[in-house]
Amino acid sequence: MTQALTPGQHTQLEMLLVQRQQELERSLHGQLGEQSRAEHARELLLQDGDDEPARDADREVDLARSDRHLDELRQVNEALQRLRGQGYGLCSDCGEAIAFDRLQRQPEALRCLDCQTRLERAQGDRSSHRPL
Repeated sequence: MTQALTPGQHTQLEMLLVQRQQELERSLHGQLGEQSRAEHARELLLQDGDDEPARDADREVDLARSDRHLDELRQVNEALQRLRGQGYGLCSDCGEAIAFDRLQRQPEALRCLDCQTRLERAQGDRSSHRPL
């Protein structure tokens, strides 16, 4: 069984999460400016240009990047809430403590390595059995 986090580890993980939160917010602000994601998407649709297929591809990449950043920002914010409350560092599946080295690499982790591995295998098994 992994030990509970020490106050120093807790502080270190909070700093990692806050740093990542700030990086994501800066990236999103650089991409979207003061616009919402919907406003930004509408602006991209209204852009003029002669090369519509390339513009469509660029728009899809831009929107996928903002979706990914928004999802990661949500995960980081949720991890900060757990860290400042209760339940941070405990596996959401088995309830055991998540190893500190895992949390250092992925501070928003919800599961211990064993449970995450089982989940990914189960998801892989389901996708490999889908009819074509």
